[in-house]
Amino acid sequence: MLQALSLAFGQLSDPRIQKLILISILFAVATFAGLYFAADYAFSAFFNVDGWLGALLSGAGTFLFAWFTFPIVMATFAALFADQVIDAVMARHYPGRAMPFKVSILEMVLDGLKLAGIAFVANVLTLPLLFFPPVYACVAYGVNGYLLGREYYEMPAFRRLPRAEAKALFERRRAKFVLAGVGIAFLGTIPFLNLIAPVIGIAFMVHIFESVVNLEPRPARIN
Repeated sequence: MLQALSLAFGQLSDPRIQKLILISILFAVATFAGLYFAADYAFSAFFNVDGWLGALLSGAGTFLFAWFTFPIVMATFAALFADQVIDAVMARHYPGRAMPFKVSILEMVLDGLKLAGIAFVANVLTLPLLFFPPVYACVAYGVNGYLLGREYYEMPAFRRLPRAEAKALFERRRAKFVLAGVGIAFLGTIPFLNLIAPVIGIAFMVHIFESVVNLEPRPARIN
């Protein structure tokens, strides 16, 4: 798994990946800027709080909201740009391996929105556990790890295997893919690094998937 992560970071020099990283940063900054101005407006309009106190509360509110919803942002970005990241990784590290199945933009967006909705509800339900920080951290990383692990796994898997085989493979190797998802979720909580976490996460999961699928019996292999 560390090797997969190293390979993902090693591709940051790829011009195709650098372009997507720039888009990822702009996407995240625009999202968080929108959250800040929305929070600022809410505190000013509904609570009559402005000036330095309003700015402070808006900043704190934005940080907390971003913390809880960043898996949703990651899922949305990943759904939109998965093809480009996967193509870049496959061309550099796995040339010649077939990707016979196409996933339409509509399918990716719908899958991303579905995951975003589930992630939002799941993260809201974990809020009471904030009174027990160690428990909250374990549950939050576990829940988001499963959701992101499955979502990011399906991106390369649905392009390399029939969906039924891909889902069966996930069930057989669930622990590894969920653990990879926890790693992706952790990247999403590190300041500045979280701006490029969706791109790194997709590349990372491609390497995890390829390391697993080629250990499977012949019918599951697509080379």
